[in-house]
Amino acid sequence: MPWIKQSPMDQKLRFVHLARSGKFHISDLCIEFGISRKTGHKYMARFAELGSAGLAERSRRPLVSANATDAEVERLIINERRLHRTWGPKKLRVILQTKHGIESPPATSTIGSILKRSGLTKTRSRGQGANCVERGELTVPTHPNEVWTVDFKGWFLLGNGQRCDPLTVCDLNTHYVLGCRAMPNQQYSRAHYEFRRLMRRQACRRSYAWTTGRPSPR
Repeated sequence: MPWIKQSPMDQKLRFVHLARSGKFHISDLCIEFGISRKTGHKYMARFAELGSAGLAERSRRPLVSANATDAEVERLIINERRLHRTWGPKKLRVILQTKHGIESPPATSTIGSILKRSGLTKTRSRGQGANCVERGELTVPTHPNEVWTVDFKGWFLLGNGQRCDPLTVCDLNTHYVLGCRAMPNQQYSRAHYEFRRLMRRQACRRSYAWTTGRPSPR
């Protein structure tokens, strides 16, 4: 035998009928149906006033918005923008104060929303950067230590709130990580210092290998 499925409306009607029967305490019914006593009394009051129609779901949108912009102010914003196509929200806000004598005009973001809602603004796509770098194919190395790859792996904040930019340097032939250093930024001076340090260390390793005939210790 299949389980009987009840909609929220059916459960509300059942709750009200049981509560109005006088056979059950409303507190016990609220616990059984998983609602608060305030909600239970609200259902009973709506049913007494409107019948079953009063138990239908209602919109939670507020009837009045305290922060809503006055219709006359919106009309002024739209008219001024149509007269001056190049004026943005900041300029329009100043015009509302100086030309129309509005002491507390809407915020710049609110004016921008009004313009967008009225179809008076267009979203601009971000253009290509001026210093765009064309990435070609990587050089294929024939032996270790011929080609290095360098990359910043994306910055993040440390526990003390300081920024950390992980800099990694890898040998493209062996994929051995030559260096991994936590940098405070991606500025040239700090990165250049780290590259010089790695190159000096690699030069010392090669010198050790040529002198002893053994690979240098890592």
